[in-house]
Amino acid sequence: MTASTLARNAYHESARTTASPRAVERQLLSKLTTAIVVAQKNREADPASFARALGKNLEFWTVVATDVASDSNQLPAELRSQLFYLFEFTRHYTRKLMSDDGKALDAEPLIDINQNIIRGLQGPEGM
Repeated sequence: MTASTLARNAYHESARTTASPRAVERQLLSKLTTAIVVAQKNREADPASFARALGKNLEFWTVVATDVASDSNQLPAELRSQLFYLFEFTRHYTRKLMSDDGKALDAEPLIDINQNIIRGLQGPEGM
């Protein structure tokens, strides 16, 4: 097991005991989104930070895709399909942003997706 995997497992274990899964997902996605916003503002001066922020966001979405593709996932099939589509879009758009052709693009579509998911994780009463 890599150090990253060990750290992720330890984080997940401690988070399970202190917060609901939705709250943990919302908090993580908020941090990732903030990192993208900040890195985008400094993209020209620090392109490596921009690439790292996009990479971390893509890692999150890869985990989501793996989870919703699992037979043991209990979300409704339509929601699972929609989340997997968002992963595919995120993967495609992230690759485009990181290519030479993507220098004229910005990360707003990824930011918008994340913010919409964050709102969805808050639930109808902002929980």
